[in-house]
Amino acid sequence: MLRSRATVIAAALDLLTERGIAATTVEAVAERSGVAKTTIYRHWKDQPALVLDAIASTLQEPPDPDTGTLRGDLNALLAGLATALRDSPAARLMPALIDAAERDPAFAALHRREATHRHRTVRAVIVRGIDRGELPPDTDPDEVLDLLAGPVFYRRWVSTGTVDTVFTTRVVDLVLAGVSRGSQPLR
Repeated sequence: MLRSRATVIAAALDLLTERGIAATTVEAVAERSGVAKTTIYRHWKDQPALVLDAIASTLQEPPDPDTGTLRGDLNALLAGLATALRDSPAARLMPALIDAAERDPAFAALHRREATHRHRTVRAVIVRGIDRGELPPDTDPDEVLDLLAGPVFYRRWVSTGTVDTVFTTRVVDLVLAGVSRGSQPLR
């Protein structure tokens, strides 16, 4: 039972990567995995449930670094994000998940749930930095999180530049410098 479940998830991930969400049907997964459709339907009620489970299986919460400094913690987190966006199965599926989330409430819920789950660690690191006095006390942790992650995702999927530790370290330095100065009016 457990083995056939893992086989089905692996086949679904292969199909998702190769063909996208719409082509990852229960029939295609059964053919690819060698597991009967009836067995698949015992575990998943329909194609969206199977696809959601397969995508969720690739998503991992980032580790909670504690280097002793906010800068060190953020560098560790963003370096991990850069690696994940380059090398993980989730990175290959992310554009399809975002697209599906725009069209399907179940995918939107998965996307929100997983983003909230992954953001929890980064947010805790930022709050720890505020508590240690490394950022102003009125700093909005969610805003800092957006400022850190935005350039990494933009570079990976829009400008298609290299996402490496040189880039992520620069992002951390720029964000911390800006946030430490506080909000200044645009001129």
